[in-house]
Amino acid sequence: MPDDASDEQTLNAEFDALAGRAGIEIPESRRPAMLEGLKDLKRMTQLMRQPRTAANEPAGAYAILSITRSV
Repeated sequence: MPDDASDEQTLNAEFDALAGRAGIEIPESRRPAMLEGLKDLKRMTQLMRQPRTAANEPAGAYAILSITRSV
């Protein structure tokens, strides 16, 4: 079972490293919201790294008849 306290410490350290690398200073009043955003970004990144097939990709071209079928 993961330790939530160590996960928070790791996330805080990663956040500080990323902000430092970018050369930005995050105001303390905005830090909680930025940390939540980083959590969501990491969660979404994991979803994107799952094995996918061509069927999961959006179409690059559309047929006008399929779009206007219900009109």
